[in-house]
Amino acid sequence: LALFSVSESFFKTTQVVEAAVANSMLCLLVGCVLAVDVGCAWSVASPLETSEDARELGEALEAVDECRAGSSDSGQQSCGFSVVQLRGQRRSHLGTESGYEAAPAHKVGWMQSERCAGTELHELAFLVRPKSLAQLQEVALDRTNPSSPNYRKWLSRTEVSDLTRNEQGLLELRAHLRAHAPEAAILHASRDGDLLRVRAPVATWESLLSTEFFVYKHEEHNSIILRSNSYLLPGALKEHVSGVLQAINFEQFIPKTMPGIDLNNGSRDTQQPFSSASFGWANFTELQASKGTSLVSPTKLRKIYNMPAVAERGSDLAKMQAKTSQVVFGTINQHWSPSDRTRFEEAFGIPQDNYVKQLKGQTEGFSMSGDAMCRENTDACDEANLDVQYMMAMSPWTQIGYWYVPEHGTATFLDDFVARLVDEDHPPQVISISYAISEFGVSPAASDLFEISAMKLTLQGTTIVVASGDDGAASSLVRNRQECMGLHVEWPASSKWVTSVGATVGPASGQPEVVCQSNYTGPSTDGEAPGITSGGGYSQKVPKPAWQEGIHNESSRGVPDLSLLGHNYAMVIGGRWHYVDGTSASAPVLGGMLSLINSELIAAGRPTIGFLNPLLYATSSKSIFSDVTEGDNRCASVGAPCCGGYDAGPGWDPVTGMGSIDWQKLRDAIMASHV
Repeated sequence: LALFSVSESFFKTTQVVEAAVANSMLCLLVGCVLAVDVGCAWSVASPLETSEDARELGEALEAVDECRAGSSDSGQQSCGFSVVQLRGQRRSHLGTESGYEAAPAHKVGWMQSERCAGTELHELAFLVRPKSLAQLQEVALDRTNPSSPNYRKWLSRTEVSDLTRNEQGLLELRAHLRAHAPEAAILHASRDGDLLRVRAPVATWESLLSTEFFVYKHEEHNSIILRSNSYLLPGALKEHVSGVLQAINFEQFIPKTMPGIDLNNGSRDTQQPFSSASFGWANFTELQASKGTSLVSPTKLRKIYNMPAVAERGSDLAKMQAKTSQVVFGTINQHWSPSDRTRFEEAFGIPQDNYVKQLKGQTEGFSMSGDAMCRENTDACDEANLDVQYMMAMSPWTQIGYWYVPEHGTATFLDDFVARLVDEDHPPQVISISYAISEFGVSPAASDLFEISAMKLTLQGTTIVVASGDDGAASSLVRNRQECMGLHVEWPASSKWVTSVGATVGPASGQPEVVCQSNYTGPSTDGEAPGITSGGGYSQKVPKPAWQEGIHNESSRGVPDLSLLGHNYAMVIGGRWHYVDGTSASAPVLGGMLSLINSELIAAGRPTIGFLNPLLYATSSKSIFSDVTEGDNRCASVGAPCCGGYDAGPGWDPVTGMGSIDWQKLRDAIMASHV
């Protein structure tokens, strides 16, 4: 998985000493806001706006702990963060209702430096609440419920706007900015007015949001950002504004695909870019001879998951599939190579007629296709090439786009998500995301914007598939820290409106399908341990969706929903053959599978699949799955510690979800629905 992961850059863990906890409680008594900096010293920010705000903060800190102490083996989530840190993340009181948000307790790699100059310009994005969130949720649940007479009766883009646009809220926000931040310049408003990007001097923001901005420098890649430790919305805005982006957001994405290592060539220095000319295999035959029967290819995937053959060029079936659309997400300077795609398709008899399109929008002009880049540095192409090659391989005639965001923080990701996909009249029918961030570090405002945006896309018939993560039940939080910090799921795989995809091994070599985990060396992997462990667990922020009722006993969203093979995927980078592991392989494969089904629906004059989960979890759909009952997700990716987790078992489990799918049975279940 190439995750928007909390690992490489954002949640450096520090232990809060008892004295700091005691001081924090004392500080609360005098009504101040606390924030943790990277060095773990508590600093005092601006005073709370009212005594009511102070009361809400006090209640939140006295509330029940976010996680329970106990053994993860017994199904209890372990607490790796201090109680105060976890309570500081509680959204019931500190989230979007009170207008107060604090930065994550851990900002891996980011070191606080000097205060920002008041004259320095900084851009924020204000999130305007939808006209009626309850009505939006009600309509989205109704249109995705297989038992409803309105099932898959999707809305037009105009109807979605009518349902969500909060004109009064947008007007009041603009008026407040004119009155209290006259220096502010409005740069852009989203189509529905739910995201307003504004630039102003830091001093303006500090006054408006009762905060202080600091310069933060990254200890690894020398990046510099301006951020605060917390902010408080003015009371007049709380009714219509749910939060602000680029004030406290430190999360970043990192790729989590694991490149295979040719032991005959020795180990590679992962800190240095390497040329494909000195790594990998000259052709697929050589790679296959080296890796044996466990190697995964498009041909094997079609056989294992009971998929149809590739449609013939010029056939009615090919023309029908060309009416569908799918998109893969990319970031962190990830390029894809047209010549690598062609070579990959030639090896497996896949037509090369289709082309990847660079999506237009906020980042128009950022073309991320480049053969030379992939030859010079395979690290810059492994995730993007994997996503493009396998999504196209599963549905070669479907129109495909590469959605690239040049910066890899959640604020930029969400801004671009709205601009390029949500605001479009005809959004893509399938979106695949192979990046993630540990859910712990995602702000309530960012999470809310994604949920609302995903619901809008759902109501237009779009399916979003997301890789569940490559670090087991501990999430990517554990990868760089190299110590256990409790159990956490990845985001946005934990969203209620996506289908999260885990990873398995086995069928490629004719063995039973088991969990893909870094400490497994059984016959399902030909004795070679995978580089990753399938991510899964229970959200600490997202309540249990209606479609998971009766599936498990926890009160929150369980991850993943299903799983597919995620080990030893053959691919081409820089003209040479490589193999990789990752749930970021599983996700685009599922996306391509769904595009094939969409083509049949469209040809029959029926609506596209849209949000898949309510149908997946319906009792009548149980025959779709091959249950995966062996393995666990206690260990993270290779080289990271084993922090505890969960076992696979009969039925749904927080390791492989409902299991792997039979494509033909899934297709039949969707086509048999009453729409």
